Amino acid sequence: MKKIFLILLGISFLTACQKEAKTAFIKTETIFKEYKGIKDQEAVFKQKQEAFTKKYDSMVQAWRKEVVDFQQKASKMAPNKARQKDQELYQKQQIIQQMQQQESNRLTAEMQQQTDSIIKKVYDFFDEYGKKNGYKYIFGKNNAGALMYGDAQNDITDKVLKALDDEYEAEKTKNPSNNEASQNK
Repeated sequence: MKKIFLILLGISFLTACQKEAKTAFIKTETIFKEYKGIKDQEAVFKQKQEAFTKKYDSMVQAWRKEVVDFQQKASKMAPNKARQKDQELYQKQQIIQQMQQQESNRLTAEMQQQTDSIIKKVYDFFDEYGKKNGYKYIFGKNNAGALMYGDAQNDITDKVLKALDDEYEAEKTKNPSNNEASQNK
């Protein structure tokens, strides 16, 4: 009996001495909504999209003006000349549409590449943050159900977001030419 008591006492002592694994969770949706790097990327692509739309709209406007001019003069033109002009306008329309599609595809691919790069950077940051701050586990809380509940005291979302934003701002300050280059693409 005394041996059992000593064994139980030893086990309880060892269990009490074990360090509890430090765990926390991050609301990943909040990170991807609020991270300055993503907001800046969205602003750059919004500018690019607006510039593209403006360029495309001016091309369409010029083409429409040509169509209206042609329609006003078509009845006075020789049939062969009218058909030829109609064909030219149709080809211009096709070229404009192809240019619009190609540019749209290019912008979409560029944005996807930038987004993938930022996502990788954020998850790499999570790894480094966890190691640096002694976490054994950091869970992601999202709408997909990876973490259904977490005690608010274990929520490190704001700390991680601030650290991530601080790192981003430091990189931006250190390499201002990278920001200008990405905005001018």
